[in-house]
Amino acid sequence: MIQRFRFGLPLPTDSVVQEIPVSAGPVPFLTAEEDGWAYRMAPDAIVYGLGEMPRGINKRGWHYVTNNTDEARHSEDKLSYYGAHNFLLIDGGAGRECFGVFIDFPGKVRYDIGYTEYDALRFATEEPDHELYIITGDDLNDISRQFRQLIGRSYIPPKWAFGLAQSRFGYKTAEDVREVARQYKENDLPLDMICMDIDYMQDYADFTVNKQRFPDLAALSAELKAQGIRLVPIIDAGVRIDPETPSVPRALQTVSSGTKADGTPLCGGGVARQGLLCGLPAPGGAGVVRPAVQGTGPTAGIEGFWNDMNEPALFYSPERLKAFFESMDELSRKDNIVQDEFFGKVVGGALGLMNAPEDYASFYHDVDGQRVRHDRVHNLYGGNMTRAAGEAFARLRPGRRTLLYSRSSFIGSHRYGGIWLGDNASTWAQLLANIQMMPNVQLCGFCTPAPTCAVFPTILRLIWPCAGWSSACSRR
Repeated sequence: MIQRFRFGLPLPTDSVVQEIPVSAGPVPFLTAEEDGWAYRMAPDAIVYGLGEMPRGINKRGWHYVTNNTDEARHSEDKLSYYGAHNFLLIDGGAGRECFGVFIDFPGKVRYDIGYTEYDALRFATEEPDHELYIITGDDLNDISRQFRQLIGRSYIPPKWAFGLAQSRFGYKTAEDVREVARQYKENDLPLDMICMDIDYMQDYADFTVNKQRFPDLAALSAELKAQGIRLVPIIDAGVRIDPETPSVPRALQTVSSGTKADGTPLCGGGVARQGLLCGLPAPGGAGVVRPAVQGTGPTAGIEGFWNDMNEPALFYSPERLKAFFESMDELSRKDNIVQDEFFGKVVGGALGLMNAPEDYASFYHDVDGQRVRHDRVHNLYGGNMTRAAGEAFARLRPGRRTLLYSRSSFIGSHRYGGIWLGDNASTWAQLLANIQMMPNVQLCGFCTPAPTCAVFPTILRLIWPCAGWSSACSRR
């Protein structure tokens, strides 16, 4: 049985596909507190869920914040990763109830699962407006089945995408890509995909191809496909402001941008230098990815994309960058600076430019006719980018499957694409963390999560979707 409870005026997320009537009765299992909800756990109680989060399959013993975060260092002390998956599956222990909890809320949700008090589970949404679903059933499998029906069928990629993918930051030329394919063949290793990072682009701008380094992307794609290998290019969330590049004005016609308080488009810094951060893509819209533009999509024989930097990552805003430079100008006039100035203003000031909460609270989106500040719907951004792209591909490639996976996600985006579990380090601990993460990610609807094991600083990644296993090696 599924019960739905509504508090305040929650913003729509499109996470669920079933229409469940709102219940007026008390919320079972949970106790309302001043700033959230609490549940008393037995010593043998187990808590599953939260999808892409650290700390193993059982989430008990740590605290978490679902806040999609550009975080490359996946250590156990982190509170947030790239995804926001607010589903808990609770086994109450011997002789006690089991039930599921889904918190339908697009902003931050904070969890304390036996961290402060071993027998207490607490969670609270950033704002009081949210929806809560309580799911009961015969056993954990039944509850999981009901939840999956509530949120809708999972995206299934093309058959070839169930194989091995290799991705590496730094494939700078078409010949680099060919060399990867050659060495896999020479060593009798399977390879189904080569994922290209931003080096194939012209100056790291979406919807462009560097014609000097990749003179004929369509020919390269066809050549590799004849060997059973697909090219999978990256697309970032920021669209370069560059009217001199013919594809960019056309691309910007297909998307809206986030706007500042005065209504002007938001301009932010990222891998593509300064660009427009696309607005929260609307369901049914043309999509952030305009794949036919400039030969980077189906016209080039491309059958899959991976969406990156779509938490969204925001390296800096021009306003705060200017203020930082001005503060450095003041310090530059001094013969010497003290420790607090060096670490507080120089180091802290530079690092504080990236993904700053102040910037996320400085721009707005149109959501169902409402002007909503970004931080209130932050966790929807990456998932809606994938949704918009998936809907665009459904029109461009009717009746055919397209590979789509995203770094940032939210429950609901599992209907439109898979996810990859992000950058990490090539260690046994990271490999274990990926494997432990897989069941909880799949529990939240993502049947095709792609575990990665990376080698830094070269950032070579092998990605094996659905297999629950990955490894890394050097191609040189």
